[in-house]
Amino acid sequence: MENKNFVAIGKIVFETPGYSWNIPHTHFIVNKTASGLFEATNIQLTLDSIGDTIEDAAKSLAQLTSKYIMEIMLKRRGHDELKELMDSTAMEDYWREFRKIEVDLSRTKNDLSHRFDRIYITAVKETIEDTIKKAIYDIAKIEAEKVYSALKGRIPEAVTLYVDYTKAA
Repeated sequence: MENKNFVAIGKIVFETPGYSWNIPHTHFIVNKTASGLFEATNIQLTLDSIGDTIEDAAKSLAQLTSKYIMEIMLKRRGHDELKELMDSTAMEDYWREFRKIEVDLSRTKNDLSHRFDRIYITAVKETIEDTIKKAIYDIAKIEAEKVYSALKGRIPEAVTLYVDYTKAA
């Protein structure tokens, strides 16, 4: 850990629609190397990726992690193998650094745990708001059609509209 310059931490979240199982979230830490490249390390799976930026390294790691996990789940021993991989203590020094960074970030409300919570809450609220808007629209449309049907025979062919006003003194 002496030569490491950790500059970011992250989480990889898997969604598995269409499968009867889930994948636990995995965590990573990013080291800025002496050459200026960024090395992202998946702490649970001991996978590494390099990039010119933190974002490049993280995206590359997410792709590598996804391919690796799907290979394990679909072609190998699935959760049993994942459990064995994640039971290792080989990455404890990385976990220690991850936890310290997470606490430091919490001083300014930028910790990863709460940031993800806010992202999910925002996504859920947006989904709910869209659902509510659609429900209101659907109900309003049905009610408008009922009102139109009830008034249809009573509406004259031509409607004249006149507006008159006088300014107050």
